[in-house]
Amino acid sequence: MRKGSKKSWKGVVPMELVLEDITKKYKDKTAVQNVSATLHSGQLIGLIGKNGAGKTTLLKLLSTILKPTSGRILLDGQDIVKNPNVMRSTVGYLPQEVSAYPNLTVLEYLSYIASVKGIKKKDAEKQINSLLADFHLENARGKCMGNCSGGMKQRVGIICALLGDPQIIIIDEPTTGLDPEERIAVRNILSRLSRERIVILSTHIVSDIEAVASRILLLQQGSLVFNGSPEELIAKAKGCVWEYMLPSLQENMKGISSMVQTEKGIHIRQVSRKKPWEQAVPVNSTLEDACLFVMEG
Repeated sequence: MRKGSKKSWKGVVPMELVLEDITKKYKDKTAVQNVSATLHSGQLIGLIGKNGAGKTTLLKLLSTILKPTSGRILLDGQDIVKNPNVMRSTVGYLPQEVSAYPNLTVLEYLSYIASVKGIKKKDAEKQINSLLADFHLENARGKCMGNCSGGMKQRVGIICALLGDPQIIIIDEPTTGLDPEERIAVRNILSRLSRERIVILSTHIVSDIEAVASRILLLQQGSLVFNGSPEELIAKAKGCVWEYMLPSLQENMKGISSMVQTEKGIHIRQVSRKKPWEQAVPVNSTLEDACLFVMEG
């Protein structure tokens, strides 16, 4: 147990991760700017933003791969920039691209990662077998990593992040290359793990976290433009989502969350503060609509 930590009634050690005005600058670019947030155990945090919004940079800062240009990151009051081992001893991190040794089998690769993490052989075997079952990879344990599909490699990468039972799980675009059934399985596993941990899941696909996230951080051009519950975000777009039919597309249409070609024309779903078309009718907002509403301003 970390110094100063107290067990809750469930026997779980609650954790607090605090970001204080985090900024990361490169020579000609500010990737993350003045981001502040407080995260707790028991949350699955959806980090949402367009490609290039700064999500990967922020995750690398949290996992101590990068150091911030300014600001502090505190884990239970301890500065992880000054003492990175505080975070490294308890984090499981999956980067966007999973690197692997192509000549090793899945089992050999996972055993190697477990040994690097310092997990005892007997414990590693138990964890690997359990996680292979969770991710439907029992029959792939003898397959060479170089012969695995992209989706299989991604699931193996998630298993690597979960080895050692980390209390903070940071996953960057975990559903890349997964089919719909695999995406749901990964979502459900991470949701279950978040009951006693801090789980941060980065994605630009809002549907990946709509059903499981308890907290949303929305990044735009490196700045945090929303920090709150999914319900609070959805409420921001209340009365600003419309549906209507058009015979053909119009020029300079903005805030379109979906368009579907039908026999009667094009079914449009649009985010707009004002009624965008005479025949438009208001509809309930989804999380995707709300994200678009906030990002479009």
